[in-house]
Amino acid sequence: MRFGRFYLLLLTFTISTLSAQVNSPYSRYGLGNIFPTSFGAANGLGGISAAYFTPTNINFQNPASYSELSFATFDIGAYGNVVTLKSPDEQFTSGDGNLSYMAFGFPFLRKLRNHKFGLSFGLIPYSGFQYNIIEEVPTDDPQLGTIEYNYVGDGTLYQVYGGVGYKYQTDIKDTIKSVKGKMDTISSANIFSVGINASQLFGSLSSITYASFPDLFNSQTTKLTKDTHVNGSMFNYGIGYQKQYIRKHDTKRDYLVWRFGASMSPEISVKGDKSVTWTNVQKNGNYEFITDTIYTQPDTSGNILIPATFQGGISFSFFSTDTKEKNQFTLGAQYSTTQWSRYTGFQDAGNFGDSWRGTLAVEFIPKTTNDQRPAVAFRLAGYTGKSNLIVDGVQLNDAGITLGSSIPLGFGKNVQPTFRNSRMNLFLNIGERGGNANISETYYNFGAGFTLVDSGWFKKFKLN
Repeated sequence: MRFGRFYLLLLTFTISTLSAQVNSPYSRYGLGNIFPTSFGAANGLGGISAAYFTPTNINFQNPASYSELSFATFDIGAYGNVVTLKSPDEQFTSGDGNLSYMAFGFPFLRKLRNHKFGLSFGLIPYSGFQYNIIEEVPTDDPQLGTIEYNYVGDGTLYQVYGGVGYKYQTDIKDTIKSVKGKMDTISSANIFSVGINASQLFGSLSSITYASFPDLFNSQTTKLTKDTHVNGSMFNYGIGYQKQYIRKHDTKRDYLVWRFGASMSPEISVKGDKSVTWTNVQKNGNYEFITDTIYTQPDTSGNILIPATFQGGISFSFFSTDTKEKNQFTLGAQYSTTQWSRYTGFQDAGNFGDSWRGTLAVEFIPKTTNDQRPAVAFRLAGYTGKSNLIVDGVQLNDAGITLGSSIPLGFGKNVQPTFRNSRMNLFLNIGERGGNANISETYYNFGAGFTLVDSGWFKKFKLN
């Protein structure tokens, strides 16, 4: 297996250079910023996943898609993001980056007539605190001057998951048609699929509030620390239906596929433990010394209600074995919503409303004249919707566009045929949250996902 060194160096560079902490004040509420759970290919399509089934991409959001996997697949991604906060008087920019997901997928029981199974497991982030906010409040006492509040949040929740998908395909029906004086065979089939994921949510979130008097010489700072540990099980279910048409002419095949899909994560309660510590500290630059412990509350247990999520979508694809003469494409649309108004938990819940997003996406694969080099895919998506946060009585808008491409990693005469489906998926997401509020958050998310496919796994070899 030979992949270009350039791609490995790019991944290393992406991970090592994007180390600063992004500052997102809207992540202060609830469980923080909710991270997308889409992988490489879907990231370039605005996250559409309900009706996006392919044989070489892992789709966590709809586990019914696992039954489409044709090869052993390993998918890993790295991301970076830059956030610019704007208010009528100020502007601030920060950045961040890290690994974003790691997943495996495998087909199994492929020899059963009309039936097929697939499974996947992996690790992905769920949400996180990412903020550092300073608020200055004047007092009526000239000796005290101004009270400065510094709100700091850090921590990430993760989910490790495992899932299985199953599909049933009806017998193929053939009809003979004359197309431009040539006899072609038109085949059709119906494909039904279902799937389920089970995941374990875990991690810690820490919020700190400093209260100090910068105008008062040698004053102490009060520090309030709240640490929350989360642990619980989650599930999501998926279904899919595909109507597939195949036109056969000589040795060439054209495929027309309609796909309909939906998935849901039911409302569920997970366990949480919270500890509270209130101290006086003396700060000296980045160092602080505890001078007095005012109050300590040991871990107290409770429940965190995570709301239900629903999404549904439709897509239409045309692809062909005649890659020299015909372009290929996929069109997709998706609607998703989460009932965040029902969220309850330890952390400051703020004021939440039900979030929703509508997405339109297209993937285009131009024809190629090189049999040894698979074609590059180009992706474009746009979305609009509402964030879950309500600030000053206004539910924040969230809209943006996504660009993406899929570049083959394995090509050329020296590459083993089993690795020819491996690809690097790049994406750039530009969006704005809170454009209808006093503080808007313009975000630039970008990243690379590496989908490594090996069709040689689980083969039975015979000794001569």
